[in-house]
Amino acid sequence: MKHILLIAGILFSLSIFAQNEVDILRYSQYQVGGTARSIGYGGAVGSLGADFSSLTVNPAGIGLYRKSEMSISPTIYFSNVNATMGDHSADGFKDNFNLNQYGAVFVTNTGSKKGWKAFQFGIGVNRSNNFNHTTNINNENSKNSLMTDYIKQANGNHPEDLDRFSTDLAWYNWLIDTIPGGNNTYTSVIENGGVQQDLKKRNWGSVNEMTLNFGGSYNDIVYIGGAIGFPFVRYFEESQYTEFDAADTIANFKSYIRDQYIETHGNGVNLKIGLIIRPTGFLRFGVAFTSPTWYSMNDTWNTTITRQFENGTEDKKSSPHGEYNYDLTTPMKLNASATFTIARFLMISGDVDYINYTSGRLSARDYAFFEENAAARDLFQPTLNLRAGAEIRLRPLSFRMGLQRYGNAYKDDLNSTVKYVASAGIGYRTRDFFVDMAYSYAINKSDYYMYDPNIINASNLDIRENRIVLTTGYKF
Repeated sequence: MKHILLIAGILFSLSIFAQNEVDILRYSQYQVGGTARSIGYGGAVGSLGADFSSLTVNPAGIGLYRKSEMSISPTIYFSNVNATMGDHSADGFKDNFNLNQYGAVFVTNTGSKKGWKAFQFGIGVNRSNNFNHTTNINNENSKNSLMTDYIKQANGNHPEDLDRFSTDLAWYNWLIDTIPGGNNTYTSVIENGGVQQDLKKRNWGSVNEMTLNFGGSYNDIVYIGGAIGFPFVRYFEESQYTEFDAADTIANFKSYIRDQYIETHGNGVNLKIGLIIRPTGFLRFGVAFTSPTWYSMNDTWNTTITRQFENGTEDKKSSPHGEYNYDLTTPMKLNASATFTIARFLMISGDVDYINYTSGRLSARDYAFFEENAAARDLFQPTLNLRAGAEIRLRPLSFRMGLQRYGNAYKDDLNSTVKYVASAGIGYRTRDFFVDMAYSYAINKSDYYMYDPNIINASNLDIRENRIVLTTGYKF
């Protein structure tokens, strides 16, 4: 029972816009992206180096650049979310075109044959998360309604004190009403279900990070690097939730529509430091530390409920414009990696990241977020993210493949954030120019509750994501 109540706190977000542990998780998760080479290689770039995306994993990778370089990576992204609830199944499709990466690295050779042979500076942007999904859920509910949940929230409150973004709108539209003599208790004609429920939810946005990287190489054995990261968040969610009397059996009720919109913008900063050691020509080891990211966030939101009556008329009410500023701190990240080179034509790499999701925090000047931060500690857990990649070099061509597994941030099987990614790519490189292409396919499954999980069953989501990335670059 405790677990069910905890799930209620983290997954019931459609009708509550308060900032909570869901936000901590959303902006703490990531997927190694950026250049086509890094994606085709499975993101196992911690000790690979000399690739712009590797600098967000281990900034010491900048030390392996021998020539200055600029690159850009346009990307086509498309996803499908299949939602199953009871006997009903529905698909939602979303596509997106974006720049997954753009940046430049400048190399200064010291001219020394020993010691510090070169220093590097890099600046650019990598994409680390993509929020583009469309989710459609259909359900025939003979037991309860969203109004069942609204009644729980409203009970004990005078109508003038109802939530202006939820229960007040329902009360205005006669979807819930006070029981005469009931001391501020409420009822609804659809409290016990009998309705067809439809949800159409669309998300879009991303987390991109601009980095300033510095590094150097010592005797081609030791490579060090540091970076200042400036991630910026854009998250948008709009949903339309409908309940209607499909069987025409509920007196004085036809249907209603609830439209909701939320928009989030944030800017953050973090620090990275890394080290790569090459004890032999065929082996490299890497370690890196990424500090927590300290975000300043801004949320805006609003809700409208429109009721259709049986006589063909309708009524509606909109909430005020909600806005809130707050701070968010995501967990730190540790990375360890290794790269093996065989006969100069085959490279094999492996990366492991450690991230402790329980350490994420929300804060604000006017609110302590005690319950939300406690929920993050209770619900989340440390996890490992694993990545492996291989590259065959048949100059001027290279062929790549990779696999990734992102661990579950939830403890005790409350839900799942496990994601598997398979990828492949090809590259063409000359002395001064290169072009790479990659394709990745990601799958993950999770549960989604349209409202309080103590009332309604979960919808099972099967999420499939596809990316096609083209990187072009010039060396100088």
